Amino acid sequence: MNKICFIVNPLAGSRNRTQTILKLIEEIIKPAGLEYAIAWISGPGDGSRLSADAAARGFDIIAAVGGDGTVNEAGQALVGKDAALAVIPAGSGNGFARNLRVPLNLPDAIRQLLAPRIIQIDAGTVNGRYFFSMAGLGLDAEISRSFEQHGSRGTLSYFLAGIKPFFTYKPSALNIYYEGGRFSVSPLVLSIANGAQYGSGAIIAPRAQFDDGLLDVCVIERISVWSAVRNLRRLFNGTIEQMPGYRSWQTRSLRIERPAPGLIHVDGDPQHADAALQVDVLPGKLRVVAGKD
Repeated sequence: MNKICFIVNPLAGSRNRTQTILKLIEEIIKPAGLEYAIAWISGPGDGSRLSADAAARGFDIIAAVGGDGTVNEAGQALVGKDAALAVIPAGSGNGFARNLRVPLNLPDAIRQLLAPRIIQIDAGTVNGRYFFSMAGLGLDAEISRSFEQHGSRGTLSYFLAGIKPFFTYKPSALNIYYEGGRFSVSPLVLSIANGAQYGSGAIIAPRAQFDDGLLDVCVIERISVWSAVRNLRRLFNGTIEQMPGYRSWQTRSLRIERPAPGLIHVDGDPQHADAALQVDVLPGKLRVVAGKD
């Protein structure tokens, strides 16, 4: 019988959604006779600490209740461990849940824990920090910071948070070294994808797979406002590879050199990082609860 620890981020989504999830956990998990516990995140670093503690106490499944930031924190402590990471999607974009085909319907997401399908996926690292869906720099990192400061959540808020950075962001010149080559570029966006999408259905790396031992590096060069508007649909219909200025390739490791330290994002969490970025993939290092497909 699985023992489940739910790690809840009360700031993810709305208060009503959090209360709904707690009610669903009691209605679905408790009658099944499974042992479970609920731990609350109250500040930065709590997700990782609570996850490590739950794994040490013998919980088989650590279920992150929140968005991609909550998933990333909980997963930091589970890389290479026997405990499996699950996600109850309660964030704005829910990219990790979408990549794993976890139901976005909350009752279904909780119900799948009764008979979990556990698989092993790769983990990426940026200068030693784990990421599970996506890391990057450029415009998407700026948007992550703007969204964090926006004060409200949701897809519309994310879109609004990206308008100003699109017009004000000035790409830096990067030297990129990867298996088999190197090149220099000043990209609007540079995403390093373990999964196919950011969240909210935005697919930046259509060929990316969680368990192929490779990372997909995606570059979008500077484009005009008109070109961005005309090609925005390609980000959501899986045809981003047809967008002018887009290119991608797969690699197991990557080194990025930029003129100075600056902003990056790790699973949507903006953070300051060194000028030199070493990116690697760790194949099959994280056990996760995945959807049926």
